[in-house]
Amino acid sequence: MTSSRHVQLAIGDLLDILPDAAIMVDAGGRIAYVNPAMHMLLGYEPEQLLDQPLAMLVPHAARERHAAMAARFRREGVPTMMGARPVLHAVHRSGRLVPVSISLCNLVLGDRGLVSVAVIHDVSALHTPLDRATAQAETDPLTGLGNRLRLSRRMQALLSGTRPFALLCLDLERFKPPNDDPGHMGADAALRIVGRRLLAQARNVDLVAHLGGDEFVLLLDGLDDAGPLRLRALAVAGSLTRPLRTGSPTGSVLGVHIGGALSPQHGTSAQPLLDAAEQAMQGARQCRQAYRLAGPA
Repeated sequence: MTSSRHVQLAIGDLLDILPDAAIMVDAGGRIAYVNPAMHMLLGYEPEQLLDQPLAMLVPHAARERHAAMAARFRREGVPTMMGARPVLHAVHRSGRLVPVSISLCNLVLGDRGLVSVAVIHDVSALHTPLDRATAQAETDPLTGLGNRLRLSRRMQALLSGTRPFALLCLDLERFKPPNDDPGHMGADAALRIVGRRLLAQARNVDLVAHLGGDEFVLLLDGLDDAGPLRLRALAVAGSLTRPLRTGSPTGSVLGVHIGGALSPQHGTSAQPLLDAAEQAMQGARQCRQAYRLAGPA
């Protein structure tokens, strides 16, 4: 075994035991190594990040500035904390922003050439008012789910890499019962129940968002096939159309229409994908269907 190979293995062994997340980025800006602690910090397993662009972990609005800082660091290369501001943000797999501090160094590793190593420390305990305001801005106050902003950030993060995902856009029917029905559940309470039922249908890697009114979106990470997407949609429909607990003997029953879209088949950017899912949802409503998949992009 060559000495450079010994060095690479030793560095990997060292980074693996760190309590903080660590990544190694190659000259092309792609992730070449991730230690196990990344899962605790940002929700990713190492194999889900390998060979992905580093930009997928950077908030969309900060990517241009981050790329310039990273390029400068690769040229100048003195081990340092990245940037003058002590708290930066990384994008969690759920789409939320996590406050972090980052330490950097450059290494030359045999056939890999020059690589940059970043150790990422969680500074959530040091939340500033700005960090709390950011988290609040991404949360729907009624349901506690993500809102349109969190959905957009999560989609942007996935689109920056090569991981596929799917969207289910949901529109409720028979949502507003007569105001003079003493047994009907209030609209806000019904929306919260819908949110909880959607969360029960979601995996921990998925995202449930409330876009307002009676419209919800379920983002399904890693799903890239129309068949499984249809099964997920029908399972969601079955859950949401169960009677709600109300004061009336029979309870309130909701209807739901669902439109599905797959990335990248139905769009390669966030808004066209969401538009495709919403148009499919409208088609399902017009045809009185529970579910419809978007047409070709």
